[in-house]
Amino acid sequence: MKTLITTTILLLALFVTSYAQKSNRPVEVLMIGTSHSYGKKPVEKFDSIINKAYAFRPDAVFGEWLSGDDYDAIPDYWNKATIEKRLAYLKSRPYVDATEADKQIRESYKLLRKHPNFHQVRMKLARALYLKRDFGNAAYQLYRLDRARPAFGDEEKTAYLTILGVPDSLYRNRTNEYHNILFPLIDKLDQDKILPMDSQRHDVAWSEAWGKADSLVRIWEKGLDSTSVDGKRYSALQKRTRELEAAGNKAAQAGMATVAFNSPEGDEYLNIVNFYGARRMFGAAGFPEAALNEMLRQWQFRNDDMAHNVVNRARAAGAKRVVVGVGANHRKIMVDILRTIPGVTVYEFNSYDGK
Repeated sequence: MKTLITTTILLLALFVTSYAQKSNRPVEVLMIGTSHSYGKKPVEKFDSIINKAYAFRPDAVFGEWLSGDDYDAIPDYWNKATIEKRLAYLKSRPYVDATEADKQIRESYKLLRKHPNFHQVRMKLARALYLKRDFGNAAYQLYRLDRARPAFGDEEKTAYLTILGVPDSLYRNRTNEYHNILFPLIDKLDQDKILPMDSQRHDVAWSEAWGKADSLVRIWEKGLDSTSVDGKRYSALQKRTRELEAAGNKAAQAGMATVAFNSPEGDEYLNIVNFYGARRMFGAAGFPEAALNEMLRQWQFRNDDMAHNVVNRARAAGAKRVVVGVGANHRKIMVDILRTIPGVTVYEFNSYDGK
């Protein structure tokens, strides 16, 4: 009995030590703030972005996707109804799914690593991933099919319609950061997955706070005397916003929008236009400070979740270096949060020197 107790204690100690080491494992993060739409005819220099991220040699790439578990845990959020319609459409296709989806997914990944042109295997994998609510990885597989689709023969066209439905029913956004930066980066790295890090569990409260702040700011604007001290402050803020917008537009026209998004000026512009000046107009008579503070508090909650998801999931996956692609409005706040987490080193895209 004494031997059994001693052995149990030793095993428990080893487990605790192993868990502690894993949970404190150093993680290096390259943060890239991106646009969700680079336009139908983008001039952005995507290759330079991809090459810089590739030089970081990440073990994994994160995107602004919900995990399947996180999606299932949320009763509602801004995109839930749309996703549910797509799931229903997919289930309506005249295709019989495998009885063991997890096994099918594992075997499909293995097969595609050897035979990337087995397009029907990829179609079935994309479907299985989507039905498991692994939307990021389903989108990556659909991206690969989208690139291959122009060369499909009649058999593959018919299979696509049967398994996935009408082309563009599930994959239609070719202007975003995934199609143009993150998915090509995954290809270049010879990886085949994107990790999820988004959080939408605060979305209902966030939407309510945002709506209230928007309404109150609009009312405040209508009653503002432009000749008053507060009116002049607001005019100066609007002037600064126009200057920042003009600089951003100039950068975008030169194919440097992502560089602009990852600059202090880009952070300033997005903070002003997305949060009604944030706290820059605090102190002005009648300005709805409480509503703005609540809006910013809800925004903090989401970004706290996202930053910790990156670190926790990177450590769980054994990834030491990761690239995080995220809408540019999240960039600065996530960088700040990540820098408070022990064991995490953050590199910002513009200042990263490629080492």
